[in-house]
Amino acid sequence: MREISSLNLSQVVSLLRATPQTLRRHLSPLDASILNWHPRPHERSISEIVLHLIESDQHAFATPIHQMLAHDLPELEGWDIHDSNFDVYDTDRDILELLAELEVMRHEYATMVSGLRPGQLARAGFHPAVGEVQVVDYIYEWVYHDSKHIKQIMYLIQISVWPKMGNLRHFVPPG
Repeated sequence: MREISSLNLSQVVSLLRATPQTLRRHLSPLDASILNWHPRPHERSISEIVLHLIESDQHAFATPIHQMLAHDLPELEGWDIHDSNFDVYDTDRDILELLAELEVMRHEYATMVSGLRPGQLARAGFHPAVGEVQVVDYIYEWVYHDSKHIKQIMYLIQISVWPKMGNLRHFVPPG
């Protein structure tokens, strides 16, 4: 397999900025029955995924980046971005309100990331689960995390329309 070219920091910042708009275009037409639907027990709904992205922006990405920028090799807290505690999510909030919150936060964080200099990108911290990590590692993982959850949301939209496809369902399996 050929090695893929890596995204540069400018492209990564553009992707961080694009996530809220991508979600807004896909989610604003949907009603609460689809946004709050759980395809299986212990699987996040679309609204819960958006809430998870908001929480992750602050706890899993911005906080450790700020700690590494402020201190030499700090001990980072291990916030589990794959936490499956769904009880903390308030799914009664309007999706447009959630997306607006994500947009404001993401603009602030993407602006912060775009202003980092090479020496700041190389600043490191110690993560309890994986050892030494750098600011730049978190930035690239942020885009990976967004992409994973955008894909998850698209899957939920796919399986919500599949039953309505009539005989065309024979072309594709459900999800």
